[in-house]
Formats: sequence, structure tokens, C-alpha cells
Amino acid sequence: MKLDITSIIKNNGETINVQTEEILEDLKTSLGTISFISPVSFNGRVTNNNGMLILKGLAKVSYSTVCDRCVTKIERELAVNIDESIIEERKDEDDSVEVFEDDRYTFSGHILDLGRILADCILTNIPMEQLCREECRGLCQICGAKINGESCNCIDEGSTDSRFEVLKGFFD
Repeated sequence: MKLDITSIIKNNGETINVQTEEILEDLKTSLGTISFISPVSFNGRVTNNNGMLILKGLAKVSYSTVCDRCVTKIERELAVNIDESIIEERKDEDDSVEVFEDDRYTFSGHILDLGRILADCILTNIPMEQLCREECRGLCQICGAKINGESCNCIDEGSTDSRFEVLKGFFD
């Protein structure tokens, strides 16, 4: 997602409205059990604030994964509010890129690459726990049947690891 920022780069306070939908290279590979199944849609704006670009908007993407408790395949849509500051990349006298101490995004020239910024924001906002529903009961520990809709006839005989027998009455 490349954006031409020529119209705002020299004019403080200028804004470009952005509405785009694209498949990002950084999201093409699976991340564990998560696979992105739709292009990223972004609706927002880029504003020049005294040479610093302010990117604000909403990014949306759909992904598929499995429930962490019962392993049922699920699809979700993730909506992420984007609010990032982007500074101009500076070069030293020997034309090497100056490395900033902070973790800000940079741009050089008249092109801003939104793809890396959007991919980072999406990846850091994926929920840590994926559930098919909040009250999902998971799988039977003995036979592996889904407890949500099926019933099993397993009887939990309280089998525990013999090394933990000592701790059985600890909280009594």
C-alpha cells in the first residue's frame, strides 16, 4: 500500500484522505493457527503536522483460526483503530540511514508505505485467546469429545499424576 504524499509534504496542516483495500504481503503467511482470509481495508487520513505525518483511521481484516478450547474452526473480523506518528528518515553525512532511539515509523521521499504500518497494528491487536463462544466448555479430558454439544459417558475417577497426590488436600 503505497501512498503519494507529495501534496501534503511541504504544506503544514494539509490532509490526504485514504480509502483502500489490499492484500498485504506481511499477512500472507499463517501465524500459528491464524490465517488472513480477506484483504485489509483501510479508511482514514494522513495529516502533515510540522513535518511529522499523523496517520489515523480504521483498518479491518477477516481471519480464520480455531477455538482454543474445542478446536472448532472459526472466522472473525478484526477492526483496529490506527493512530501513528511517522517521521522523515534522516541520513548521516556518509548517506547511511540514521537509526532513531524510539520505535517510530519513518518515510523518505514522497511515498509513504502504509502496508508495514497496518500489518504491525493488525498483528499486535489480534486477541491472545480465540474462542468459538465465551461459554465454550472445550473437550472431554478423557475421550476428547466436544463437551459443548455432545455428551460423553466418561467418568472422571479423579486420576491425577501420582507425583501430585501430596498436594491433594493442601487447600482443605
